[in-house]
Formats: sequence, structure tokens, C-alpha cells
Amino acid sequence: MTAQTSPATPAGTVEQLRLPGQFAAPDGPLDPFMMYLAHHGFRRDLADFARCVPRTPSADRATWRALQKRWSIFREILHHHHAGEDAWIWPQLEDRSTADERAILAAMESEHGLIDPLLEACDAGFARMAVGADDTDRADLTTVLGDTHAHLSAHLAHEESDALTLIQARLSVEEWVELEEKFGDDSSLADALRLAPWMLKGLDDDHRAIVKQRVPRPLWVLAALGSRSFRRGERRAFRYDPDATS
Repeated sequence: MTAQTSPATPAGTVEQLRLPGQFAAPDGPLDPFMMYLAHHGFRRDLADFARCVPRTPSADRATWRALQKRWSIFREILHHHHAGEDAWIWPQLEDRSTADERAILAAMESEHGLIDPLLEACDAGFARMAVGADDTDRADLTTVLGDTHAHLSAHLAHEESDALTLIQARLSVEEWVELEEKFGDDSSLADALRLAPWMLKGLDDDHRAIVKQRVPRPLWVLAALGSRSFRRGERRAFRYDPDATS
């Protein structure tokens, strides 16, 4: 769905979605609001995990199992996002970019490579806590989560400022729509029921209203259908974090 151009938006561009924590939203003819929603979710999740992990008692295995399950959802969505960028978006841009612009694309892939080992360390940390570990293991996980949060946040800021500027300049509306469709081609109904409420978590009423105008109605319906199960999982995983968004 294409966003409506507002009177303050330059001709030939669409009004870009701006969410809390977002670094930039370059002007252009494309409406990559789903990418911005995903970025918001990644920032939100890592902040929630970073706050919750040091507060969760090491001996509470049931909550650690819930946290590990919730971490796996975050990891699956982030992996799909990064894999799609590396497989489809950056190669399509490379053939039509200048040398300086290709350096931006190379940096995107390189940053993915730096983040992956941190994510794997978090995987191992959550797995240890879920089967029974001590406060030292919890402290190690807290540290690597903080490093992951810092590196991913820096990458998302770089992507939003430089890579999204390149996307707006080099891709047509039709090409962008085709790319978005590729990202959803291998998603099952179960995937969609999990992803839709994940995307909307933490948005205030104003941002939810803006997003509702842009997403296809079936996605909003899936978010409603999957919300009860999703919220139940959130309460189990983040039960010791009074600041976690709902």
C-alpha cells in the first residue's frame, strides 16, 4: 500500500514513517515502512532483553525457557531480514551504484558479519540459562546482549541513513514492491500470526493509527488473531521486567 503524500512532502515522494529510536527516514518515492517497523522491533526487543535478563533469577528455569523461546522469535525474524537484504536488496543495488555507493553496500554485509557472532553468543547464553546456570552465566549473557544491542543499533542507524538513501535513489516503486513480496513469499500462516503482533508491539496509539493506514487489512486481522497468544508469551518471558513494552 502506498502512503499518501502530505502537503509538506515534496512532489514525487511519500511521507516516510518515523518511529521512536529511528535514526533517519530519507525522502523518496518508495514507502519502506515495513523495514522501519522491523527495525523498531529489533531495537525494542534488544532493549527489553537487556533490561530483563539481569533481573530474572538464575534459578527460575521456567522463565528462562520462555525467554529462550522469545529470543528464538527475535532471531528468526532478524535472520530472515538480514538474509533477504544480503540475497536480494544489496545485489540489485550493486549493479547500478557508484564506487562510493558500493562501499556502503559492502559495509552493510560486513556489519551483518560482525553482528552474527554476537547473536550466536546470545543463543548459547540463553540455552545455558534455560537448562540451569548461575549468576556468572547470567552476567555474561547480560554483557553480550549489551554488545549486541550497541552493534545492531549502530548498523540500523547506518542502514537508515545511507542504505535507505541509496534504495530511494536507485530502485523504482515497482522494484521495491517486488522485493517486499519476496520477503513474504516463504511465510506460512503460523509465521504471519506470530510476526504481525510482534511488528506492532510497543507502538503508541498515534503510531498504530499511522501504521494501520498503510498495512493491508489481512495483516491487521492476523495481528488481532495472534495477539492473545503473543501477549501471553510476552508476560511469561518478561515477567521480571516492569518496564518491558506490551
